[in-house]
Amino acid sequence: MKGKIIILLNIILIIIFLYIGIEIKANEDGILFDKVVMEYIHGKTTSVGINIMKKITYLGSVYFFLPIGLIIFVLMLKNKNIKGTLLLIFSTLGSYGLNSILKNIFLRSRPLKYFLIEQGGYSFPSGHAMVSLTFYTTMTYLLTNKIEKREVKAILWFINIIIIFLIGFSRVYLGVHWPSDVLMGFAIGLVFTYIYIRLIDIIK
Repeated sequence: MKGKIIILLNIILIIIFLYIGIEIKANEDGILFDKVVMEYIHGKTTSVGINIMKKITYLGSVYFFLPIGLIIFVLMLKNKNIKGTLLLIFSTLGSYGLNSILKNIFLRSRPLKYFLIEQGGYSFPSGHAMVSLTFYTTMTYLLTNKIEKREVKAILWFINIIIIFLIGFSRVYLGVHWPSDVLMGFAIGLVFTYIYIRLIDIIK
């Protein structure tokens, strides 16, 4: 029953993603709540906030994932953790690849009016949001599998959620993504994470 509910939730997320994707395809403007949220947040930005968000957004960038990913990759190979190695590859390279494909399908322009930092490429879905969710969730999944105490597991998952949320929020705060880009990055990242974890379990 639990498995069916999870599958149903994934299907719902995919439907929502496709609906939003059709709404914003090749669109330069915000939709739904995009403009309201952007105007509210950017009416309260500060120089201190910008500096903090720059550091947080770095935690979701390729410049952070590449060295950290290589270190984790080497450690997993050394410990002969085949499942962990495969999950790491899928969570990073696979997520980046899928995100690039989706961006070039939907062709959404970034919210240039709100830019506080320079950022190239298309906007939908947010790569930082999507890849951060897949990477950090995979790492948390692997860690919690080796821990028996529920309290420790709960703390790790809570930290995981906070990190992912802050990275997504930083993209909106810095004006390089519409809120819908970030939310749909989370949505499709969650679906992708579930699928590749299930596939690796089946293969194993």
